[in-house]
Amino acid sequence: MRATRCWVLAVVIGSSAFAGMHAATAADAEGFITTVPMRYIVVDGDSGKFRAHHWMNDGYAGGIKDASGHFALPDGTEVSGEGHALIDANDLGAALSIKKEHLGFFDFDYSEFRKYFDTGAGAHRRFATLQSPDTDKDLQLDIGKFGLETGLTLEGWPELSVEYEREFKDGTKSRLTWTSVKEASETRSIGPSWQEIDETVDSFALKANDDIAGFALHGEQRWEFARAETLREEKYLATTGVASDTKIRRQNQGPQAIVLTTTLGGERSFLEDKVFMSSGYHFNHLKNREIESITETDAAGVITNFSRGENKTDARSDSDYDSHTWVQHVMFNPWQTVSIGTKLKSEVITRHGNSTYPSYAESSATPEAFDTVLDHTEVTLSDAKAARWGEGLSLRFTGVPRTALYTELEFEQSRTLLREDRRSLDGPDTGDDSVATEVFQRETVTEVRRGAWTLGGRTSPWRFVDLTTQVRRRVYNNDYDDQRETVASGARSAFFDGQSIHTDEFSTRLTLKPCRWFKPSFRYQLRADKYATRAEAQPIVKTESLSNIYTFDVMVQPVRDLITTATFSRQTASTTTPASVFSTASSNIPTFNADVNTWLLGADYTFKPNITLNGALQYSSANNFNDYANTGLPLGADFHKLDLTAGMKWSPMRLKDTSIGAEYGLYTYNPNENVEVGDYKAHMISFEVSRTF
Repeated sequence: MRATRCWVLAVVIGSSAFAGMHAATAADAEGFITTVPMRYIVVDGDSGKFRAHHWMNDGYAGGIKDASGHFALPDGTEVSGEGHALIDANDLGAALSIKKEHLGFFDFDYSEFRKYFDTGAGAHRRFATLQSPDTDKDLQLDIGKFGLETGLTLEGWPELSVEYEREFKDGTKSRLTWTSVKEASETRSIGPSWQEIDETVDSFALKANDDIAGFALHGEQRWEFARAETLREEKYLATTGVASDTKIRRQNQGPQAIVLTTTLGGERSFLEDKVFMSSGYHFNHLKNREIESITETDAAGVITNFSRGENKTDARSDSDYDSHTWVQHVMFNPWQTVSIGTKLKSEVITRHGNSTYPSYAESSATPEAFDTVLDHTEVTLSDAKAARWGEGLSLRFTGVPRTALYTELEFEQSRTLLREDRRSLDGPDTGDDSVATEVFQRETVTEVRRGAWTLGGRTSPWRFVDLTTQVRRRVYNNDYDDQRETVASGARSAFFDGQSIHTDEFSTRLTLKPCRWFKPSFRYQLRADKYATRAEAQPIVKTESLSNIYTFDVMVQPVRDLITTATFSRQTASTTTPASVFSTASSNIPTFNADVNTWLLGADYTFKPNITLNGALQYSSANNFNDYANTGLPLGADFHKLDLTAGMKWSPMRLKDTSIGAEYGLYTYNPNENVEVGDYKAHMISFEVSRTF
């Protein structure tokens, strides 16, 4: 039904635009349309994985690939529109703009697309029955938005406008919380999980812009209403025959939020544009409520209490959040070759929240039977206050011929005070099933310091050489300090004492242009992350991540009518944890590698003035499985992936301003079955007709 409504909407807008063109003179009207009478895809193998990789459904799809039109009426009104509607692919969009100078404007836009997700999760080669569990849920999510904005642009008056926008998501997607799968005595987290989502966000805004005494002033008042209903399912699988090893966990959530924001700003240039200043203020108020229920059932769907007793009903949280943010930016050019910029930011945040979390304990007589009598409720009150400051400095120098140098410094400091009061209130449940009342209080101060330094430049010492280089250092330190904490019960609400992250980045690109028909280039990107995490009563855990990307590009035009491009990219990535130095083989987890090689080839050849041929090839491969073969952790990517397309466009001499195109595509994916299950080979053929008016 939604797709039908969207199709009707696109047709109405497109028809209105082209109908208006007939009302205008031929000299004032122009338009373009490309139709796709047919796009058909046949998949041999895992069609769900093909959809997830390419965001295209197998089978038939057709409609309007692209349509646009523009015309001007005699009174100066300009109307333009564009849209597309591939109905069976749920790829829809439309836009309409009407404006008249010194009067006003009206804008409308709509877009919707479908995103597909893989129905599987992980794979474990040592399992015979549950090697790669899959879900029978259809995983696809429709994402879209539409908006309206209209306003007045009367001469001598402030520019005023009103805006409405709706964003929505509807469907089911996969989640990264892979569930436990147990076969014999071995357990691996390879089970898939999914979440149904029905989400809408409606926003209304009033905007104003004006120039007063040389200052460009702007303001916006926005109201936003968000609502979502989600259902998440995690299925724990086992072949052991033990009831507690097989369960289904469902989580229902219903968050709702109201957001009120106010934005004010202004900017102006001074001293013949040598100094530019801008300043802004932003106020944000958020009121949020969420209701949550969790049920755990056995394989037959009977609510059952397992070891952790996660059955909850109508847990609720409410919070209010307010923030005030001020920003100031000054840019000045004391000399022609020097540009200096400064940024200042300050922010004050307050938050108040409360939550209730009911629990139903298991019966001592029948531990797995669900006790419907409330045992206890966790009641939490929390308050937080935060202050944040930020500074920035940038410098750009162009005094060296054919060279530009720049550097940037950014700092941020924040301090947060969190007070929390949690109590466990005993419920009507009695006897040995009841839980003693628990009380926990704490007051924690969090200090956060962030910084980034960037140095880079671009130079072209010779006409045929272009070189860019940049190095960046990021530092993030987070320190938790418990000023007061209840320790008698042994309960904790925070487990981290602090964390520091240091990131080093380097990138460079060298481009050569020795002649018109040959242009090679080389790019290199390095990123190194070092994490140090401190948890309560635990030693510091250090983790490292290293990524290198090498890319070679070349453009060759051997003859005037043929242009070819080629790219080779190699990405090496590794993650190291303390588990890599464990002495025992059963606990040792080696460095995780994710190395991928990718080749890209493209060609465009004008065979005749009215016939053009084109083709593209993308091939990617990874081979990382052996790193984990001995420990039974097949987490490394290991696959071969090919995307090949070839097309032709023909403009018949007798059909002026018309072209006909055809395209063939071949898509293959072959993973190592020890790492991932599911391969495919897909063939795609499509035809399109374009016409310019």
